[in-house]
Amino acid sequence: MKRLICKQEIDLINKLKEKNKKLKKEIKKLKLQNSFKDDIISAISHEFKNPISIINGYIETILNSNLDEKTKTKFLKKIYKNTSRLSELIDRLYLLTKLEKIKPSYTTFRVDLVAKELIEGFDDRVKLISTPTTIKADKNLIEIVLQNLISNALKYSKDEVIVKIGDKIEVIDKGKGIDKKEIDLIKEKFYRIAKNDWDNSLGLGLYIVEQILKLHSTTLQIESQKGKGSRFYFDITSLMNN
Repeated sequence: MKRLICKQEIDLINKLKEKNKKLKKEIKKLKLQNSFKDDIISAISHEFKNPISIINGYIETILNSNLDEKTKTKFLKKIYKNTSRLSELIDRLYLLTKLEKIKPSYTTFRVDLVAKELIEGFDDRVKLISTPTTIKADKNLIEIVLQNLISNALKYSKDEVIVKIGDKIEVIDKGKGIDKKEIDLIKEKFYRIAKNDWDNSLGLGLYIVEQILKLHSTTLQIESQKGKGSRFYFDITSLMNN
């Protein structure tokens, strides 16, 4: 003879089912987090492994081969280039850990002069079109924004890159462009891990730019056409009025 299930037992069963459902969701969430962490570690390992392998290769050749001075100088320049890349990766990772806690240190400065000095460190493809423009902002953080935007533009454009400064700061290239569906996604942290190769520095460059601009009450805007190039810009009128 079957025993009738009382209301208390039914309530207990329902509670257990609900707890089991929540537990499955938590397990799924943890699996996704672990997978994401694995992807991050994999990406970091990949980005660090390539320049380290190149550096080691050139050093071994210099030490074990009788090279002429011209070739040695060429190899040393390659080593320097790759150590600079490693330094940039480390700087980005370090800055990423500080962004949520950082407080801008506002000073008044000519952003066009900052851009001019910064551009001198790039190749001749970068051209500046500007008017004297004074803003109140964190100078170091704005330099990082300009550095990242110009570096990204140069990576994907064989033609000149234009930097314009007026009521907006614009970086314009004639590179390969970006799909419309990816324009917002490329500003997300580690987006490159999701099979996107637009930013070869862990997918942090534009995320850092966006976070810095948010600290200055402005935001990065992107216009792009596949095969024709991209325009990255942000409004600075609020910084000019401070």
